[in-house]
Amino acid sequence: MRNFAWAALPVVLIVFAVDSSAQTIADIARRERARQGRIQSTTINIGNGATTTTAASTSGTSASASTKPTGSTDSQAHDEKYWREAFQKARQELNRAEAKVQVLEQKQRDLNMQVLRQSDVYNREYRLNAEIAAGQAELDNARRDADQARQKIADLEDDLRRAGAPSGWSR
Repeated sequence: MRNFAWAALPVVLIVFAVDSSAQTIADIARRERARQGRIQSTTINIGNGATTTTAASTSGTSASASTKPTGSTDSQAHDEKYWREAFQKARQELNRAEAKVQVLEQKQRDLNMQVLRQSDVYNREYRLNAEIAAGQAELDNARRDADQARQKIADLEDDLRRAGAPSGWSR
């Protein structure tokens, strides 16, 4: 019986300690909510003249229904959604341009193979050469569009960096 009492004593002490520590955490949480309710609003000045104001909540338990939570923004007042959509559009444009370049390159290869395979001098000189020249001009335009799309992505990345937004918004 005596051994049982000594074995039960640590269990009772541990249960009591866990129970009392849970109450302390709840008390700490209540005090923190009350403290945050008393904090005055603060104004933060960002380097280029933009200001951000954080207001203290009037009630410690619930947020006002009229206030709408907003995400973080950069110095140009663009949020994460704006930057992600801009990068997504730019990447889609680049993918379309690169796909067009690949199609036109394949078309050029096919036309060049036709010139090599055909022995008819008339078709080779007039019809196929004109198609090859037109295809090459179209291919050059497509390559220029792809380069412009790559440059647009680079410009967006530069704008994102200048705006002070996190680089993760470009993904």
